[in-house]
Amino acid sequence: MSFSLAEAFITIFIGMGPIKVLLVYIAMTRSMETGMRRKVANRVVIVAGAVAIGLFIVGAAIQSILHFSIGALNIIGGLILLLLALKMVMGSGGDDHADRDISEESALSIATSPLAIPLTLNPVGIVSLVVASSEVTDIPSSIAIVVMVIIVMVINYVVLLGSDKVAPYMSTAVVQLLEIVLGIFLGALAIQLAINGLAELGIITLTGH
Repeated sequence: MSFSLAEAFITIFIGMGPIKVLLVYIAMTRSMETGMRRKVANRVVIVAGAVAIGLFIVGAAIQSILHFSIGALNIIGGLILLLLALKMVMGSGGDDHADRDISEESALSIATSPLAIPLTLNPVGIVSLVVASSEVTDIPSSIAIVVMVIIVMVINYVVLLGSDKVAPYMSTAVVQLLEIVLGIFLGALAIQLAINGLAELGIITLTGH
């Protein structure tokens, strides 16, 4: 590997950790019963974890078969994340999914998208896993990456379930405000991903840091 396992874990945590999904999870599940919220959390970590491990195993092969570059993956990942960020900032998240009854089918649907993908397993994680898929060549390092993904998914599960104790003290207005702030940061990350993709393709040249 061209990077240390410590760097790999940090990258995986950034790309698959609970920070980006937590507020949206609270907003979308605040009107659900405890059992339903647990089912949603289960679905989020299972889907995100399974897709993450699958991408790591076959990511390099998919990239080779479809002939796309890491730069192109960065750009499309950035665009998708930007659309989600704009939706959050423009306020479509708050009242649309708060304080209303929701069926189990709908709850599990939102657990898959957007909660599992692209919020838990976000474009940063997807790009990192595809890169790791092509760079990791030995079995011990491969096992280490899979274990890291599982550890991060366990952290996600604990944080999502633990949010039940915090959510009752957060008003709808506070959740909406924090969601907007998160959307701004996600938008900045999305633009940076697209810029990195353009630089990777040689279309632009990055200067400074």
